[in-house]
Amino acid sequence: MERKTCSSLILCLLIFVIMGLVGYIHFKKELVSKLTNYVEFSEAEVREKNLDINDYGLTAEHAQKEFDNVDKEVKELQDEVGKLNSAKEEKDKEVKACKDSVAVLSNDVAAVEKEKSDIEGNFGGEKTKWSEEVNGLKQKLQNQSPVCAFVNTTAEVLKEESTIRDLCPQIQIAVQVKV
Repeated sequence: MERKTCSSLILCLLIFVIMGLVGYIHFKKELVSKLTNYVEFSEAEVREKNLDINDYGLTAEHAQKEFDNVDKEVKELQDEVGKLNSAKEEKDKEVKACKDSVAVLSNDVAAVEKEKSDIEGNFGGEKTKWSEEVNGLKQKLQNQSPVCAFVNTTAEVLKEESTIRDLCPQIQIAVQVKV
């Protein structure tokens, strides 16, 4: 019996060791399963983080392109503003030159108007003098000159001598009535 006992004992011990090994394997499988789940979860997190990083990278690239475009547009606008400023300065110079020429022309117009008013004043005085002289000459023409009394008043003489008609209009009128 000893052998039977020994074998039963070995068998029990062997069953007990196998059970322990099965329990240990089961425990390790659960541990491996938990670790696998943890690794998969961690890998999913890493993939998600990588996607987020890629999205942030693409967003950063897009933002950088936008900044570059804006910088380019700002430089173009600054160049355009510079051109417009130089054109404005030229126009300002032209405006100043026009204002200066307007001032000179205004002074010239004022001088011409003063000269015109002086000339009109002188003309008025001269006209008055000439009118008086013409009126005086007309009065003298209307008064018969003593010379006209001695002028030959025949129609032939008056036709030949037109100055007599001018100097002695009364003779001319008398001759015209006679004719």
